[in-house]
Amino acid sequence: MQMKMDSIRVHMSITTWLWITSLHMCSGSPNLSYWGRKVSLMGQPCYWQLSDRCVVPELKELSVCITFQRDLGTSDWTAFDYKQRGKLSVELGLTGSRKQLKVWLFGKENTVDLVEDLALHQWHTICLTWSATAKKLQVYLNDSSLKEIHINGSQLAGCGMLTLGVSHNVLGGVMNYETGKELMGSATLFRMWSRVLAGTELAALRCVEGDVVRWSQRDWSKSASYCQAEPDSNLICEWQKYEIAMIVSIESKLQEKEKLKIILQNWFKDTFHSNISVHGIFISSSRQQLDLELGEQLEVQGSRVSSNGTTAQRYDCLVHVEVTPKKDVWAVQEEIQRCLSPPYHHADGVVKAIPGSLTVISVEELSNNTESPLHTTGPPALSTASTTVQLPSCTSVLSSVAKEIPDLCNPDYTDGFFQDTFYRVILNASINITPTNPENSIQNWLNVTLNPNHMTVLNFVMTPELPIYTCTFHVQAQSLNVTETKKLIVSLLTKPYTTGSEFIEVLPGHINVSHIAPGSCPDHDQHTLQGLFPWPKTEPQETAIVLCEKNQLEKATRFCKLDGMTDIAMWEPPDLSSCERIVDGIADLDKVNVTANNSGEVVDLIGSLVSNQTNLSHSELDTVLNKLEDVVAISPISPNMGENIMEILSDILHCKADLVSFTNKILGVIESVGDQMDFNGETHNMTVPSMALQLVNVNSSQFRGLTFGVSSFTSDNSPQIFVNETFVEKPFTGAVASISLPSVLENFFPQNNTVRPRIQFQFFDSGGLFKNPHDNMTLNTYVVSASVTNINVSNLHQPTIITLRHLNRVQAQDQRMCVYWDVSKSGGGGWESQGCVMWNTDDFQTTCQCNHLTHFGVLLDVSKAPISELDEQILVILSFVGCGLSSVFLGVTLLTYLAFEKLRQDYPSKILINLCVALLGLNLVFLVNSWLASFDSRGLCVGVAAIQHFFVLASFTWMGLEALHMYFALVKVFNVYVPSYILKLCAFGWGLPATIIILILAIDKDIYGSEWDEDSQNPLQDTSPFCWVQNDNAFYVSVMGFIILVLLCNMSVFGVVLIQIRRMQANKISSSSTSGLAHDLRVVASLTFLLGLTWILPFFSWGMAAIVFTYLFAILNTLQGFFIFIFHCLMKENVQKQWRIHLCCGPLRPKDYSDWSRSVTGEGRGRQVRSPSVKSEDTSSMRKISDTSISSVNQMIA
Repeated sequence: MQMKMDSIRVHMSITTWLWITSLHMCSGSPNLSYWGRKVSLMGQPCYWQLSDRCVVPELKELSVCITFQRDLGTSDWTAFDYKQRGKLSVELGLTGSRKQLKVWLFGKENTVDLVEDLALHQWHTICLTWSATAKKLQVYLNDSSLKEIHINGSQLAGCGMLTLGVSHNVLGGVMNYETGKELMGSATLFRMWSRVLAGTELAALRCVEGDVVRWSQRDWSKSASYCQAEPDSNLICEWQKYEIAMIVSIESKLQEKEKLKIILQNWFKDTFHSNISVHGIFISSSRQQLDLELGEQLEVQGSRVSSNGTTAQRYDCLVHVEVTPKKDVWAVQEEIQRCLSPPYHHADGVVKAIPGSLTVISVEELSNNTESPLHTTGPPALSTASTTVQLPSCTSVLSSVAKEIPDLCNPDYTDGFFQDTFYRVILNASINITPTNPENSIQNWLNVTLNPNHMTVLNFVMTPELPIYTCTFHVQAQSLNVTETKKLIVSLLTKPYTTGSEFIEVLPGHINVSHIAPGSCPDHDQHTLQGLFPWPKTEPQETAIVLCEKNQLEKATRFCKLDGMTDIAMWEPPDLSSCERIVDGIADLDKVNVTANNSGEVVDLIGSLVSNQTNLSHSELDTVLNKLEDVVAISPISPNMGENIMEILSDILHCKADLVSFTNKILGVIESVGDQMDFNGETHNMTVPSMALQLVNVNSSQFRGLTFGVSSFTSDNSPQIFVNETFVEKPFTGAVASISLPSVLENFFPQNNTVRPRIQFQFFDSGGLFKNPHDNMTLNTYVVSASVTNINVSNLHQPTIITLRHLNRVQAQDQRMCVYWDVSKSGGGGWESQGCVMWNTDDFQTTCQCNHLTHFGVLLDVSKAPISELDEQILVILSFVGCGLSSVFLGVTLLTYLAFEKLRQDYPSKILINLCVALLGLNLVFLVNSWLASFDSRGLCVGVAAIQHFFVLASFTWMGLEALHMYFALVKVFNVYVPSYILKLCAFGWGLPATIIILILAIDKDIYGSEWDEDSQNPLQDTSPFCWVQNDNAFYVSVMGFIILVLLCNMSVFGVVLIQIRRMQANKISSSSTSGLAHDLRVVASLTFLLGLTWILPFFSWGMAAIVFTYLFAILNTLQGFFIFIFHCLMKENVQKQWRIHLCCGPLRPKDYSDWSRSVTGEGRGRQVRSPSVKSEDTSSMRKISDTSISSVNQMIA
């Protein structure tokens, strides 16, 4: 610690010596102050910038003031621009446009709106204050506070470049001015302080000089010698307190300090007018004894003895004076300069101020103490005590002699020790021959020439322009004196070089060597998967070493490289290969502090942790989103970082997590990404699974509306988006979601603003992000939004048009509601409908009109069909299982009736066989429909849909024919004759469905298709791809209408048949009381499934009972084939006996079955079949139908 303190003392002592040396060596006009003067900033060729000898240190708080006037009303202007060397981002700056100020700090733009534009030809004073502790940026205009802005940051970077009236950048060591946004006018009184001044202080100290940057010739340089500061009689600033700093030469026989003070007091008393009173004199022996007039050499604590025996000794002198009454600063400076310029003769000798060392500045406070001043804003407080001296930040050297002592960022002397110094060399070399590899030849020459002198060549670049080779490179050298090293480099490289047959020489006058100050790679906390690495401040071309956080026996390294383009030191990526990973989970992110420097690394870290997660807890979500909020709050967003953030949010939406309480946070992060992203061009978009973000920088004067849409989307892929520069008034078809902004939105854009307004569109898969319940309604669309950066758009005279596809197909009677997401609603946001109306709707999409911009969706009333996702999954499973079982048992039933001839000899059995064929085809096609649809073949899907439709119609046709046959058999017993009865039933049962299908295909084959078919424009998401009828009219007529007609007929016949059977049962009971309730239930159940009456259940699926009837419908209808097998095969006596006869052996097989076989179809019917009738054919046929049907019904009841 003691060694460190000693080093600091040595450094400060040498720095103090440099400052005093600069005072000795300055020459020029008597008054170096620019007070009362202005600089003209009218663009090329006059540019003003902070002198290379004036160093802005690293500041944790600051105040800056500038006074300027605009003479030309340009749309954009720049007051000042401060950047780190080699950096493009603005560290501190002030620009503006019409009715706006733009304050730049740490690379971020902060806009301040003005009531009116700054008036031309008038002086305006703008002050900025900032503190790292308070994290507040305060903006003042003409002593009035304009705006307070929250700004995060640790400190203002030091050793930067500052220009007045123009923006700049430095690349390759060359200053480039950015034209087009210059301040066309004048500027004066630019000052900077190293503390925060309150508004009242700024007003009170308007005539006080700054303590970091002064309005002085010492602190500023100009691009051309004829660019001079001009006096302006309007720039009057009256002040009373001043500080005089100078080096005085006192020739006296007396060297006691008190005697010397008396001499100085007499000098000031005899010299100053009565209006100037002295408040304090501070003297110390000067560290320099350099006489500029006599050209003496530099000595330390030396003296000179004159011929009369007196000793001329130099002293650093600081004087505080007060002017009463207060006068203009420039006038006071001129008066004091004039008074103290002549030598002063006293009884013991002569006192004179060393030319060029005298400065007069206005100060805030004076000190009456003659030992140490209370406060100074100027040169160091010099005293005889050995106290540490605090220097001003900007020390200036003006004379040609002073070129040997540059500023603190570019020191010429290296504190008495060998240090690494860096130089940029540009030269033109020639080679007497054309070598195979001239680049290698020249590099070998440079290495052979410079390496023996402890110099290293870096970043070599050659541009061949035969026979001349233009080379630029850096040289790293160990040196004590920069100037001498530069001379040595020139001397070494201008000597001819010969190797073999090659002769290399530098053309005369074609070499330039400039000293550069690359600075250091800053200390930097880097957060990685391997932990926190506190990289220390490192000098260029050196390697920093840090112990690994987890396995501290290993080391991580990082190289600080001198950049060949920018001339500054820059960190290279670290080598962490030896370190083990320490951030193992999301919970460990709490250990990571987000900074502007590590924000990109933090985003990458979060992405790597979230990408493999399938389930996130509430605390993990909170941690991730809090870190993302920190990132967007303090860091500029690049397109790459924005893409990474969107990927993280997409992963969050796809994992199993409850996002209800985080919806607003997620929306806020996306909004910030869109607002702050810096991209080239007018548009930029990012699409990730479940989300899309479109950014458009619009031209206010040419805005005629804007439409954003998503043309296609599936949950596993990124949305396909489009943007049209038009407003679509009619509902937009052919898209999953679209939003169209009217031209009246232009009224909300900032007027006379050169920065284009930014509109951002967002698209979301509803997923789990918007789950807020709204009166038994659920979101039935995707979500789309639009917003204008930093502008609240509401009460539009022409509404915004939003068209959204339904996720689930809806019916005409279903209630729909256009809504928007209200982030201010309690509970983390929720849906509201105020300002939105439903304009147009159908089964597949809804179009809304809204008078504001935000996130929009369409809600569906689910109170009539409260089916949850779990219930839906269960119903799908039940449907496939039921259809599979029915297919199996329908096949068994068909096999039974087709294998045993005795079972299919009557009409009901033949009708049953046809019904089973139709139902089996329906079930089998249903089971393979989704699989066939997944092949994405248009023709195949049309064919599958047509076959599915055919078997649906055929099934219901044969159910109707079953009812018709029962009606003939049990009601119209007599006077019924149908020749070729079964043949005609078959022709009707299969021909009618086929005819309907053929007609549909002939009219429009596109009526059939997949629910995910792009041509159908019905990308519903509630089921897997399914080939079916896609046209509403065709569906209602050929499916719903047909089914309803058949069910009405079947219900009528069902009632009549039940009455007729009941009468037959009554007659049998009167003769043989062998009936009961079980037989009646069997009859009802058998007829219900045979006639398809279970299909009426959907008509009762509403209200609270909807879920119950939906489950019943799924179970009973899919198992219709199974129940037909139960009632018409398994429980039928003649089928059981046929199974026993043909499939059983031993005691299970009946011994005598001949009598039973004769009675299978009834004796009466058997005789009619065997003996031709000679009676009326009508009577015989009628009795045949009647007897067989009654026999069949009796067999079913038995």
